[in-house]
Amino acid sequence: MFEGIEAVGFDLDGTFLNTHVDYGRIDRADRNVCLAHGIPFDELRFTTIKRLRAPILDWLREHGREDEFAGINKEIDDELTATELEYIDEARPFPRNLECVDILKRRGLKVGLLTRGSQLYGETALRKMGVIEGFDAIVGRDYACYDDAKPSPKAMQYFARELGTEPSKILYLGDNRTDYYSARDAGALFVGVLSGSMSKEDWLKEDPDMITVQNAGDIVDLL
Repeated sequence: MFEGIEAVGFDLDGTFLNTHVDYGRIDRADRNVCLAHGIPFDELRFTTIKRLRAPILDWLREHGREDEFAGINKEIDDELTATELEYIDEARPFPRNLECVDILKRRGLKVGLLTRGSQLYGETALRKMGVIEGFDAIVGRDYACYDDAKPSPKAMQYFARELGTEPSKILYLGDNRTDYYSARDAGALFVGVLSGSMSKEDWLKEDPDMITVQNAGDIVDLL
């Protein structure tokens, strides 16, 4: 079914771990920082599934304030990371997920984490679970430009580079559309999990041929 696979990648929240994150606070972070700097956030035009930072930069550039972008960008990222780490001690693995890491490694596969969370958040979560040593690559949203994070295919391309392989040789598991779009558009194989925000019916609406598993660790039964 998945011939030629060299690596298995996981999303974090809702896929590898059952986490508690205040997504309302996450969603407000960029708006609050922009308003604090006099940027009329509600007048900016955001058109993608996840809000990009480019409209903020464009506004600053148009108003001769481009040099402020790096600082504003960092303020937003710092707020996001603080929010992600707020309840990190409540994170719990879904059934079979921790155990599957060793199984995949014994089968000669590389294992990685690709998340829209920060690098620090991803590393902290895996360290608390005691499995960080089993991961060959951890790529967060701050690996590169924020706008290259999932659902951009660039995120998957960066992930492949860190794993030392090609996107087409990665099997990636995720629980939402941003995971799927990043994998699909980069040419990676994808399996939808049912432990997060998407039901089997939701996945089949995205792709009628979508393969799904209840928990990410169940992937060992398909390989």
